[in-house]
Amino acid sequence: MMRALLFGVATLLSVLIALGACFSDRPHATAPNPSLTGDCRLPVGAPPVGGVRAIVAIRELRFVPDTVRVPAGTSITWINCEDDASGLTHTTTSDTGIWESGLLGPGAVHDQRFDTPGVYSYHCGPHPFMTATVIVQDAAA
Repeated sequence: MMRALLFGVATLLSVLIALGACFSDRPHATAPNPSLTGDCRLPVGAPPVGGVRAIVAIRELRFVPDTVRVPAGTSITWINCEDDASGLTHTTTSDTGIWESGLLGPGAVHDQRFDTPGVYSYHCGPHPFMTATVIVQDAAA
C-alpha cells in the first residue's frame, strides 16, 4: 500500500513538473529535442520510464515529430502542448492495441517504453486523422 502511494506521489510530481514546463513564462533547462519549440518542453529532471527518453509534442492537431526512430529500451514521452484555451484533449493510441494513453488534457503527459524492435503506428482517438509512427531499432544497430 505504501509503495503504491509513493508511486502515485512521484507520478503526480512528474505531471506537475511537466505542466509547469508547458505553461511557464520563465526559461528553463530542457531535455534536448530540436522539434520542440516555445514553452512546450519537459525539464531535464523529469524522470522517463527507463533510462532513455524521446519527446513527441502534440500541438496544432499533429504529433511533432510524426516519425520517431529510437533504439530499443527507449521511452517516448508525449506531451499535449495545445494552447490550454483550446481545451483540446488527445490520446496516443497504438493502432494494434499495444498502448492507450487515455485522454491527455493540455499539459498532460504519457510515457511508453519500447523494448522490442519494430514499427509502431499510432493515432489520436478523438482525432483519428492525427497519425504517427515510432520506429524501434535493435539497440546494437
